[in-house]
Amino acid sequence: MIRSIVSVFVGIVVMCLSMSVGAEMIGEDLSYSDGRIPDVLIRMPENEHAIIVEKKTQSLSVWGRSPKADGYGYQEVLRVACSTGEVAGPKAKAGDKKTPEGVYFLKEEYEDRYLTPVYGKKAFATDYPNFLDHRMGKKGSAIWIHGTNKVLKPMDSNGCVALENDNVMALAQYVQLNATPLIIVEEITRRSKVKMERMRQRLDGFISQWIASLETGSYHKFLAHYESGYLPDIAWWESWLRLRSLAAENDTRFAFQLERTGIYVHNHVAAVLMDMYLTAGQAKKYLGKRQLFIGGIDTVPAIIGDFFQKKAAAFRDGDTVLVAAAQDLIQNVSFDDEVLDMVSQWLAAWSAKDMTKYSAFYAADFFSNGLGKEAWVRRKTNLADQYEYIHVTGSDYRVTRQNDGYVVSFLQNYKSSGYAAQGRKKIKLVKQGGGWKIYRENWKEK
Repeated sequence: MIRSIVSVFVGIVVMCLSMSVGAEMIGEDLSYSDGRIPDVLIRMPENEHAIIVEKKTQSLSVWGRSPKADGYGYQEVLRVACSTGEVAGPKAKAGDKKTPEGVYFLKEEYEDRYLTPVYGKKAFATDYPNFLDHRMGKKGSAIWIHGTNKVLKPMDSNGCVALENDNVMALAQYVQLNATPLIIVEEITRRSKVKMERMRQRLDGFISQWIASLETGSYHKFLAHYESGYLPDIAWWESWLRLRSLAAENDTRFAFQLERTGIYVHNHVAAVLMDMYLTAGQAKKYLGKRQLFIGGIDTVPAIIGDFFQKKAAAFRDGDTVLVAAAQDLIQNVSFDDEVLDMVSQWLAAWSAKDMTKYSAFYAADFFSNGLGKEAWVRRKTNLADQYEYIHVTGSDYRVTRQNDGYVVSFLQNYKSSGYAAQGRKKIKLVKQGGGWKIYRENWKEK
């Protein structure tokens, strides 16, 4: 009995001491070897931060990538006192005055002029209830990090994470909406460097295999990455397969690029957030922020949740992002082929000295080296009349799409009965009269 009373007393003292601490700027490099890295931080993008709330100590800490580390080290940059829900344990329903536990992301920011005094000078809304919460039947909403107009006390909120006003303002500099995770745990645990790297490699490898199955795999290979009890929306697969085949017919292939990937773990489930791009040849299209929840991370990983947290602005609400992006890229790839075919025909007309056909490849408002279209064609016609033959070929083509057309640059090899030269030709193409026309033309001899 005495031992229990002492334990409770010590716990209260710890919490009270933590409440008396203001914003503590850390900035200390913390390596894996000292065992002080929270095991929730598996991968963090450069120049981003993660927020961890530990209920046991009623503290909030901010972590970032260490500039002195080998790419996997983290440092704590801020630690402040906080107050969580009045009732202990993870939130389960509306009005239970509990703070949820898990990995959440900050979605909205509110200034004091939009807030009632109880929320202090600033507030950040989270995405609670998230996918996992819905899956487990958890209820409730409006879980925020916010300031307060009251004296901060341990476990004194209705479920939000409350900070002193100065501290919520200090926190704001580390927040990127729709990117910064808020990881809420009862108690922070840590892993060794070896275990952390093993976990990271396992998850990185799993994500790479999942991407490969999207790029070139079958329906069954793709679904093999998902937990048997979770069936993602796969109605788009046949359209995606058709577009993959169409890309191959255009001598290209789709590939995915992942950027700003963050991996955060809670309760043996990894929450992955990444910027996802689809590419075809030189073309690249942003899809949005894709979020995965991966279970079985200690043994055999499997996706238990998959969705776009935020679609790119280019897509409408009803769009299947992947299919819409692929259709757009395929169209552009087809235009690339159309453009290169036009350039080939133009060079052939020049080589054949067919000046009527040659002239038809130029835009009505063409201008180059001080000459408009008529003067330019007249000059080229005079040169064609001087030489017995002209032979022009191109190689090393580089096609760049612009808002108003294309820029094509290539290595031009010119030979005639009286002159020979090699150099870089650059032409600007615009759409006129239903076809691509040369609007500008420049030449730089080697």
